[in-house]
Amino acid sequence: MSWWKAWRPAPVVALAAMVLGLTALRAVVAGNALLSGDEAYYWLWSRRLQLSYFDHPGMAAWWLALSTALAGPSELGVRLPSILSAALVSVLVFDTARRAFEDAWAGLWAAILINATVLFAASAVTATPDAPLLVFWSAALWAMVNLLKSGRPPWLYVLGAALGLGFASKYTMVLIAPGIVAVFLLFPQGRAWLGQRHFWQAVGLAVVCTLPVLVWNMLHDWVSIKKQLAHSFDAEVADSGKNLATFLATQIGVMTPLILPLCLGGMGWALWAGWRARRPEWFLLGACSAPVLAFFVNHSLGGLVQPHWSGPAYLAAAMAAAGGWRMLGQQAGPRLRRLVLAAPVLGFVMVGVSYLQMATAWLPIPVKMDTLSRLGGWDRLAGLVAEQMEAHPDAFVFVQKHEISGLLTYYIPGHPIAFLAGSAGVPRIPSYDAGDVATLAGRNGLFVTKASFRGVEDAGRNFAGMRMVASLERAWGGRVIDTYEIWLGEGYRPGGFEEMSR
Repeated sequence: MSWWKAWRPAPVVALAAMVLGLTALRAVVAGNALLSGDEAYYWLWSRRLQLSYFDHPGMAAWWLALSTALAGPSELGVRLPSILSAALVSVLVFDTARRAFEDAWAGLWAAILINATVLFAASAVTATPDAPLLVFWSAALWAMVNLLKSGRPPWLYVLGAALGLGFASKYTMVLIAPGIVAVFLLFPQGRAWLGQRHFWQAVGLAVVCTLPVLVWNMLHDWVSIKKQLAHSFDAEVADSGKNLATFLATQIGVMTPLILPLCLGGMGWALWAGWRARRPEWFLLGACSAPVLAFFVNHSLGGLVQPHWSGPAYLAAAMAAAGGWRMLGQQAGPRLRRLVLAAPVLGFVMVGVSYLQMATAWLPIPVKMDTLSRLGGWDRLAGLVAEQMEAHPDAFVFVQKHEISGLLTYYIPGHPIAFLAGSAGVPRIPSYDAGDVATLAGRNGLFVTKASFRGVEDAGRNFAGMRMVASLERAWGGRVIDTYEIWLGEGYRPGGFEEMSR
């Protein structure tokens, strides 16, 4: 029972209680909220499995396919991989920090900090590629720390698999590599492996795990990787300062006002203390967090950065903050200690409010400020479209946004194809292909669009005529968000679904 003594019962019991309680809560929340457009889009992927996809690698789709096959295609079934991933990440964060600082309480504190952020709480109840990314990112940190502490070759293979599978989850995984490489090069505990066959075999394993992504891209003219590179480096903005301020403000919100400075301090402390004390496992935590966050800060100067993109950086940062505080906290003054103890309390309050709003929409938050309003009303819109499909049985459904395509396919009974204007299907959207498009000539079409967006003129170029047949005010918590219209196009002429340059 040496492993039990190493973990120490009290923090392990506390961790188990927290993880089980949060998992149950997340299941309730996830099962009581409609899908967002992105979630429905990823669900589309799971209905036609591929090695990879236009927007992201395929891991999320593979997990979704397994989850919905076992648990059914409900909202909970779609989100179940994210719920279980959050539980696994919590355990990995705990054990990585425990090993890095030889302190199970540091591990518990790290797990508490990460779970008390709105960023992690949201990813735990939302179906996105971030779920497998966070699992394999934390697994890579776990393997690397154990390799440095134990010196045992099997951890190299766990590290290689985690890195490769992480890349097969989301391209963001490449950002952890510089920190890991730095530890191998800068510390003797890392350099000792560079000449051994185990190291290079682990590198080979990582490459093998990335093959699905590479093969798919090779077969599709590297379209997904080109998209990511353009997304990361080709953007130009008029006001870089405003973009930077927006990104920093969102980080305060999603990481919560007290946990964010703790994590930032942890990043710096881990780099400084790890280098000074020649502790590569500490340095690793700083090297796999601070540069990643710096990358997105710099990226925000050239384009809009979504708040969750920097999420993986905070896994190591939370561990560093927890370990550093356990070592230095006794030297802090009473006011600072109270603030640190208040950090997860405030965080869990903010998480609780966001979960309550997601599941009920009870809180009277102005619609323009409530990001969760994107979840409202899709079932009613789908019901209205279904009525029009019954009234016009030969008509196909089409939209101009891929998110709406996924939502209508998910919520309309029978899951019919909702074609995306300007796309021949695969690889842009996997729910149909050129063969399906070829069957549309001469048929009527039901065009679903946001009233403020319009696009009827563009859509109507391939029809003999267009007329509006229905409209719906999409609501969230009794408050109108926007209005959608359904237009009937008569006699489709081919040309509306040819692949556009994107």
